Amino acid sequence: MADLNRRQQAIIRQLNEVEHLETDTLAVQFSVTTQTIRRDINQLCALGLARRHHGGISVPAALANTDYQRRLQSHSREKEAIAQAVAARIPDGVTVMLGIGTTASAIADQLLSRKDLRVVTNNLKVAHRLGANPHIDVWLAGGKLRANDQDMVGHSVIQFLSRFQPDIAIIGCAAVSEQGWACEFTPDEAAVSETILANATARWLVADRSKWQRQAPVRVTSLATFDCVFTNYTGLDDTIPRVLCQHDGPTDEA
Repeated sequence: MADLNRRQQAIIRQLNEVEHLETDTLAVQFSVTTQTIRRDINQLCALGLARRHHGGISVPAALANTDYQRRLQSHSREKEAIAQAVAARIPDGVTVMLGIGTTASAIADQLLSRKDLRVVTNNLKVAHRLGANPHIDVWLAGGKLRANDQDMVGHSVIQFLSRFQPDIAIIGCAAVSEQGWACEFTPDEAAVSETILANATARWLVADRSKWQRQAPVRVTSLATFDCVFTNYTGLDDTIPRVLCQHDGPTDEA
């Protein structure tokens, strides 16, 4: 980053930690005008180090997801609020299918004290955490291990998951497109999510607001196909059923 000034280098370091930044916030932080920050943003975007979005910048579009541990720490409070809202709406005695991602792991944490649940997953973290509770039946799909993502993918996973008819299917996503599609980075990920949703009675999406500020190339399904979207993003179309999840508690919206 030798061609960048110190402020621009600091912006990139922050962006690598939180994935998106707002122009007004940066201006206050560095005690400069928003016009100065916009000039910084223009240069960073021209160099391919950032991607402009309304009101700020985000990490550039990528063909692969970020490291699992980094994703686990990113937006952790938002994911916890979403997980709490989801867990509160899962009744005892049902079969739940949980997909890939760190928000699914956060949901597993919220279900740890529950009884009489059946959980089907390809997510290693989910299986490991819920396996500590003898009152929860855990079914883990076997297939190709993705160590960086802590999950299993592949044909055998699809076959295994397709045998079940869960009461509730819950998936996350890498990004939400401007056209309102939940998207993933790879066809393997998309195929698993599609299979999880295929035979479910209720289909839920969990996605914090950063998903609307990212890009991923493989479409899974339209937001309109979900029975509920759990998110802290406030810009959803009014036709999409959602639970708005804030740190101080969830809010139902029609």
